Amino acid sequence: MQSNKFKFTNVSIFFVSVGLLTIAVLLNSCMMMGMGTMGGMGGGMNHGNNQSNSMSDTAIVRKGVIDVNSIDLNKDGYVYQCTMDWNVISDENGKCPLCRMTLKKVANEEAVKNLKEHNFEVKE
Repeated sequence: MQSNKFKFTNVSIFFVSVGLLTIAVLLNSCMMMGMGTMGGMGGGMNHGNNQSNSMSDTAIVRKGVIDVNSIDLNKDGYVYQCTMDWNVISDENGKCPLCRMTLKKVANEEAVKNLKEHNFEVKE
């Protein structure tokens, strides 16, 4: 009877070890993805954690009334807009400083339409 108890204990230790290893891998993956801790996963990506706060990164996060035509510095009729954070708009290709998605090239009119559909104020 003693040997059965010993086998059960070894199996239990094995599963606990596997469980702890899995948690460690998941936590490491979250940190590598810039999501902070597991608690930061609750409502999607945590836009505030592990992101650079330099002016060059946050300058393309538009606030207030957004004037798409003034963002189009080269006047080619196109801007780059994040399809997750619609108020992130640039005249140059790049990544969104909030979610790190690649900005999508869109016509100025499409950017205005996207902003309106997502309840941002737009200068006509």
